[in-house]
Amino acid sequence: MKGLKTLTAVLLGSALLAGAVPASAGAAAYKHYVACGVSQNAKPSHSCPKKSKKGAFFKSLVGDVFYSVCVKFPTGKNLCAPRQEAIQGTLYVNKITSNIPGKHKVSWFVEGKRVGLFVFNVPG
Repeated sequence: MKGLKTLTAVLLGSALLAGAVPASAGAAAYKHYVACGVSQNAKPSHSCPKKSKKGAFFKSLVGDVFYSVCVKFPTGKNLCAPRQEAIQGTLYVNKITSNIPGKHKVSWFVEGKRVGLFVFNVPG
């Protein structure tokens, strides 16, 4: 019986570790953020003025991938850009053309799995 308990504990511990590794690896695999601007030098921001340009930035740190980016607007409407290729180490930007006041949620997907979420606000 003691052997069974030990085996169960080892399997449970292994399952927990196996589940934790992809989550941490995924977090470090991609860089993603929203900025008030669309230049390579634009800094991440959680609040962008109504009239400013806005960009959703993405960089793969682990290899060439195909990604998509979606924006959920304060109105509830969801808009996704077509799937596009990202070459490892290159920073890409998708323009966000919204002047709608309120909270916007931007999500990035690789292979159908969400790899990032960034929320920003446009003040009224």
